[in-house]
Amino acid sequence: MDISSKNSHYNIIKYENIKTIDIYNTFINWVRGEFDLYLMEELDGLKVYYPNGWFSITVLSESEKELNIIIQIKSKTLDSGLKIEAQIKKIYSHLNQILKK
Repeated sequence: MDISSKNSHYNIIKYENIKTIDIYNTFINWVRGEFDLYLMEELDGLKVYYPNGWFSITVLSESEKELNIIIQIKSKTLDSGLKIEAQIKKIYSHLNQILKK
């Protein structure tokens, strides 16, 4: 996870590897459900606007064995950005636990 500050905004960037497009679609669907009260764009991945900023999840590269995704969070405060990161991480961890069963 990379955290930087620019123009009074905090940028949090996280990279993940996902095994299949089906798992990615499930992950996006769960994130969409968690943040369904916020404005969303679904043109290239998912972008969600929340009161202190926004976050996006997009595919960086796709190969036969896995997808490389980037989770980018832009927030006015570091605390709210880290809370959003924790929510997304919790969804991803829960998805991985279910898929292992």
